[in-house]
Amino acid sequence: MKLDQVGSFLREEKLKQARKDFEDKKIDLNSLRNIENECIKNLLKKCDEIGLYYLSDGELRRSWWHLDFYWQLDGVIKIIKEQGYAFKGLQTRAEGLKIVDKISCKNHNFINDFKELIKIAKQLNIDISRLKLTIPSPSMFLYMLFVRGKNETNFAYYNTNYSLLKDDILQAYKDFYELFFEAGGRYLQLDDTSYGSLCDDEFCKINELDYEKTCLEYVDFLNQSLSSMPKGLTSAIHICRGNYRSRYAASGAYSKIAHILFKDLKIDKFFLEFDDERSGGFEALKYIQNQEVVLGILTTKTIQNPSLEDLEKRVLQASSYMDKKQLSISTQCGFSSTEEGNEISIQTQWDKILLLKELANRLNNKGFNI
Repeated sequence: MKLDQVGSFLREEKLKQARKDFEDKKIDLNSLRNIENECIKNLLKKCDEIGLYYLSDGELRRSWWHLDFYWQLDGVIKIIKEQGYAFKGLQTRAEGLKIVDKISCKNHNFINDFKELIKIAKQLNIDISRLKLTIPSPSMFLYMLFVRGKNETNFAYYNTNYSLLKDDILQAYKDFYELFFEAGGRYLQLDDTSYGSLCDDEFCKINELDYEKTCLEYVDFLNQSLSSMPKGLTSAIHICRGNYRSRYAASGAYSKIAHILFKDLKIDKFFLEFDDERSGGFEALKYIQNQEVVLGILTTKTIQNPSLEDLEKRVLQASSYMDKKQLSISTQCGFSSTEEGNEISIQTQWDKILLLKELANRLNNKGFNI
């Protein structure tokens, strides 16, 4: 088991400026890509030096952790909405997606981005088997369409033929998996806020969701998709309760849905948030089967950190519900799920990673395998 990280990292100021300059037509796409490549190279080098084993491009080329992926699928377009998504204390940018034609994935910019990541890793003499890509999960797509999309459930091309819609989503993901594998990818992380939302009683009430029925539907759909992955591809899922400018969208313990999600989902690796009281206790871990669980015990949202002793105590508590050899640690989420980033400094970001590295060393002396 190797030290892992959820995915996104804060953007350097020069990258933020380059994105603005590109939007204002002051620089061309090639100039933007060169700056992105430079920032990604710096990120990989820093992560490797610190001791993170699995490495991504930090999602530095993206505006959103999920929407950028969907917008690149055939049949899906970007839209400007009347209002953003509701988080505690603010709303996000008012951007979303719309189905306008048959959904498919003949090619995808994320594949080209991953090929570029491989080139950068080779320049740094980093083993490409350590590289991973993060994308939103197939079940998250259903959530975006039928829950976040509110009453807009009559889709162009599909009308109300939801069976055909689901089949095409599954096929698009299958095609993406194969393109990723052919490009050299061997580790794919699926990010998802739908399951975290199902843990929130208020959210389910407002959206008239039967959390158990919806969880069963999403797990079955995701299992169908996972079964289409090429053999030799490691799968992970990060189950998040929302991360936007240091705010969250949902609260609630995993115990509400653990008997379905942890027991039945055929995934290799779970990334789970356990950073504060919103996450509930560790009891839900008793439903984990033979998967690796990465405990997100350190927040990316604030500058505050628990003591090393308190973090260690919590991991030991978690190990009473499952085999410690299956446990690893990380931050509870990425540092910059959208290009705005969480409201902390880049130095604080690295301090948190170093704290986790120190914690991993202590735990390994107590029989863990991080």
